[in-house]
This record gives sequence, C-alpha cells and structure tokens, in this order.
Amino acid sequence: MLPLPVDLQWNVDGPTSDLGRVVYEWLDGASAQLLPAARKAMSPLSARVSRSLGAPGSTFGVLAVTRGGVDVPPKTRERTCSDTGFAWLKKELVCLPDMVTLQIGTFDERGHRARRHLVLSARTHPASPGWVRLALLGSDESLDGSDSSLDVQRAWLDVLHGHASTWDPGFGHISYSYGLGATALEDCLPPGDYPPRQRDPEHTVNDCRRYLRGYSWLTIVPKELVARLGGIDELRATSAFARVEQLASGALWLKATERFEDYRGEAVHGVFDALAPVLRPGLPVPTPRRDDQPPHLLVFEDAASR
Repeated sequence: MLPLPVDLQWNVDGPTSDLGRVVYEWLDGASAQLLPAARKAMSPLSARVSRSLGAPGSTFGVLAVTRGGVDVPPKTRERTCSDTGFAWLKKELVCLPDMVTLQIGTFDERGHRARRHLVLSARTHPASPGWVRLALLGSDESLDGSDSSLDVQRAWLDVLHGHASTWDPGFGHISYSYGLGATALEDCLPPGDYPPRQRDPEHTVNDCRRYLRGYSWLTIVPKELVARLGGIDELRATSAFARVEQLASGALWLKATERFEDYRGEAVHGVFDALAPVLRPGLPVPTPRRDDQPPHLLVFEDAASR
C-alpha cells in the first residue's frame, strides 16, 4: 500500500495583528514540539538559505513566505529555521502573506532536499478575509496499529489541542488530505452542481462558523454551532465519540475513535448522524479512487435532508 497524506488543519479568524501571532506560534511552536532536536541544531545557523547542495543525510529546515498568486505572479522568499530566520519571519507577518510554510527534512544522496519530516503551512485568501488556514501535512505510513503509530497520533492531537485551546477555531480536523485543504465533504461535491463558494476551502472557510465544513476522525466544532447540536451532554449521549471536550473558547473537540485507523464504517455513520444538523449542505458523490488517493470516509447523503 502506498502511504497516503494526512491533513491536520484548523481555521481561525481575527484582526491581522492576532493572525500574525497565530501563524508565528503555529510554525514556531508546532515545529519545536514535534522536532525539538532538529530545531535546536538549526537555532544558531545563519538566516541565509544556501543554494548549494547539502551534505547527504544532513538536516535542512526552511521557512518560506509567498506573496501574490491571485492578481500578480507569486514571489517566494526563504530563510532557514534558525533564530535569525524566525526573527525575519516575525517581521514578515506584520502584513500577512498569502502563504507561509515551514519544512524540515533531510538531503538525499545527491544533496537535494528530499524526505520531509515535517511540513507546516498557513494560508490566507481574499475570498475569506480575516481568516487563516493552518495545517500540518503528515502521512499514514506509520499508522499500522502499533504502539509507535499511537505515539504519532498522540503527538498530532497534542499539537492541535494546544493551539486550538489557546485561540478560537472556527473549524478543525485530522483527516486524510484532499487537494489543497478541502474536507472529504467538499472534495465530493460535484463541480457541476455546486459553485466554488460552496466547496472550495478558499471560500468555505469564510462560512465555517455558520456551516461545519466537514467531519472526520477528529473534528473541532466552533462555539457558534454547539447549541444547534444540543450541547455537549447531547453529543456525549450519542456514543459517536470516544472523547467530547469543550475548549476554552467554547468550541468542541470531538474524537470519534481511539485510533485514526479505526475510523471506518459505523464510526463514520455515527459522526455524520451526530453532526448532520450543522454540516454544510450538499449531496456528495462517490468518485473512483486510485491507490495513491485516500478513501472518502463519508456518508453519501445531504445533511440538509436530515
């Protein structure tokens, strides 16, 4: 089986000054929490990114800021994941870029950037002003039911929980990755029946406090939608979730099963039934999947019909 991409994502809105802090804390905090040794080793390095080939097997870490790409051609600038690189990033975030990424990995035998051990990102878009989409792109390669698999999942959960508890998310999930940040539901809404504003995350993020963008193994429901679900006690009574927790913001942290790999079949149906009252309306349509594409863990019904 080919490894499949996993999307750890959360969306938050607010003033530009707050969102700059959110992005900085996400890239700095999540990378230091997940790869502390690599971050410590890169801390004293120069901010300048070398254009020469790297020593095979050695570690690289790059911060990249991209501006443009909608009305003007995109322009990307890079710095290392060092103390001076992060100081540069903090200045760049005074005016939010279109995209910021952090990548930590190792050079291959030819000295090229190869295996990525960590990929973090933050994206903004004019169609959803005042919002930022933050993500960690992982892989299900190690999710084989072993103890080490559970350690990976706990690390993902701990990172997301820490940031979601500090801020006020409008949505969040840990799911297979579909396109550029789409949920499984958004990915299955037929383009011929639904315009981009109803299925494209660049647009749907803007409405995530009105409609839940999707549902998965881990789903964060914003505080604005909790009452429509009957409250925390009602959700616990459904038995659809292994964990139901109210975060400091009032948002709900809903984990369907103990392990990511157990989120299948009846577990998916249970989550859909529990969250149908607040899900984005639309009839998802199953599509053929290749071996390199993740399955759509969905109930193929329109939540609005519930």
